Amino acid sequence: MIKKLLGAMSVRIFLIAIIGILLTATVVSMLGQRDFRENETRMRDQFAFDRIESMIRILEATVPEKRAEIQDVFKRMGSHVTIGVQPPQNAPVLPAELANLNNLLVPEVADLISLSKPSHCAPRRGPPPPPPSAFGSPPPPRPHGQCLAIYTHLEDNTPILIEVHYGSHRPPGGPPHERNPMAILLALLGLISIIWAVAYVATQPLRKLANAALQLAHNIEHPPLAENEGSTEVRHAAKAFNEMQRSILKHIQERGFILGAIAHDLQTPLTRLRLRLEKVKDQELKQGLIKDLTATQEMVREGLDFARLCGENIHKSKIDMTALATAVCDDFEEAGVTIDSQLSTQSITIWGSAHLLTRCLTNLLNNATAYAKTPKLSLYTEGEHVICIISDDGPGIPEQELSNVLEPFRRVEDSRSRQTGGTGLGLSIARMIVEKHGGKLSLSNKPLPATGLVVEIRLPL
Repeated sequence: MIKKLLGAMSVRIFLIAIIGILLTATVVSMLGQRDFRENETRMRDQFAFDRIESMIRILEATVPEKRAEIQDVFKRMGSHVTIGVQPPQNAPVLPAELANLNNLLVPEVADLISLSKPSHCAPRRGPPPPPPSAFGSPPPPRPHGQCLAIYTHLEDNTPILIEVHYGSHRPPGGPPHERNPMAILLALLGLISIIWAVAYVATQPLRKLANAALQLAHNIEHPPLAENEGSTEVRHAAKAFNEMQRSILKHIQERGFILGAIAHDLQTPLTRLRLRLEKVKDQELKQGLIKDLTATQEMVREGLDFARLCGENIHKSKIDMTALATAVCDDFEEAGVTIDSQLSTQSITIWGSAHLLTRCLTNLLNNATAYAKTPKLSLYTEGEHVICIISDDGPGIPEQELSNVLEPFRRVEDSRSRQTGGTGLGLSIARMIVEKHGGKLSLSNKPLPATGLVVEIRLPL
């Protein structure tokens, strides 16, 4: 089942496209996540030190008598400012992950150090960790609430110590974007739909080509494919297919022309031979020779008919199939052959050649009367088709021979016995007439224990 499913080109194109897009989206998302984290860290650092610089500017703009009040304001904001404190001689070294923060300080601010035991900076709960990523867990974040100490001096040379929490505030703009599972699902469904539509459209010319090949197997004169539609490759394939169809049709027409020429040239000597047989005095010999000559002439005539069908286009008009079948049955009744007809009570109109369809039904009924006293003929509609079934109660045809007897000059008997009549062209001519009308002729045996051959003709309405 899976192997059959993967054998379809549309499924292969779909899988290749969806896997490629998902892999590309994964790589792009991972790179985007990394860039986002780097940009967020850089913005957070800059935001923190913009606040520190603003605090220093506020203290410088405040008269010394009011700086104590400003200190209380800063304290309520989570920062502690101590005025008049000199930096220690053995200040701890800044951790490696914070070493680049010195570059964010304005030139007027002194070096930044990390307090191992801050005096006023209590531990602080940071924001909740980000949700796990669909493309892998993010690296561990920096510790929240880490205390930093900045030693600097104001414009009046007053030393100050600023202790702040670092990493506990997000930059302006709100929290980072979080994935919405429903949005991801809708995006995937939309992506799958688009890719499947692309795969379906990409393989549609192949389906048209396959359908045209199937139609060609049943009707060599099927309308050719359009050669000005689709991509360059599709147009080339359509031209090649049409050229193949023209070559096959030409070959069939040439074969029919040769057969017709031979059959036509045989008529003249056969006519002379018939005249000469009249001079034979032995009546028994004469009757035997005339019988064989008549059979030969019949074969020549059917050969000519077959050749004409191979090489000519039929002229179609509206015909009433019910009336045509009734007329054929009446002709057999006049000849003393009873036909068990079950025809539609309504008129069934199709486009076709009344002469050729009459010939088709006549050939099939002649074949049936050779094996049944009362052949059956049924005519009815089924969907967009008209169905005509002719059956007999004879011995039927071996299953392995059902398809062979539709070929020219093929009979079930190994010898060319004339006891049951026929030349081996009757069924071939009937099949060709049906195919010229865009239909299909098929043979089958009756289900056991019954015996007999069933011929089904399916013609488009």
